[in-house]
Amino acid sequence: EGGSHHTDSPQWKNVPDYLGLFCVHNAKKGGTNLFLSAYTIHNRILQERKDLLDIFYEKFYFDKRGEFKDGESPTVFQPIFELKNKKLFFRYLRNYIDAGHDIQNQPLSQPQKDALTYLDNLMHMEDITLKYDLKPGDMVFSDNHRVVHGRTSFEDYDDENLKRFMLRTWIKDQTY
Repeated sequence: EGGSHHTDSPQWKNVPDYLGLFCVHNAKKGGTNLFLSAYTIHNRILQERKDLLDIFYEKFYFDKRGEFKDGESPTVFQPIFELKNKKLFFRYLRNYIDAGHDIQNQPLSQPQKDALTYLDNLMHMEDITLKYDLKPGDMVFSDNHRVVHGRTSFEDYDDENLKRFMLRTWIKDQTY
């Protein structure tokens, strides 16, 4: 199964600013990397479903996936879209939102569910998706606030030494 479209670590209050992905071994078949601009997503929503846009600026609960200390909330409460210093910020991973609302016993409203489903469907549109097959030795960097990523499903090798293997790094920019 392919990886869902997302930004990395949306469950953290301070998400990584940049993501790096280095291909050690690619899959036997599939595993194409998918990239989408958060600005393009935002503008498409504005064009097609302006009625939903405000919902994405509301705060949602994101499950921290067990990454919290005693006494801290097991979720972070943040919007999907946010404007800061005239810059667009985007955070998203649908499963973390669904789980976060379950943990907080705060069911998503029907308009929120509809908006998230629309967003999930929008992010599968071919005309706004850049596809790239990383080859061994390739590395890609992306802005984790403005580039959504995912991948297609893949078939891997049986040989452990040939299996798909990617190294990821997160970079924090102190100027943000």
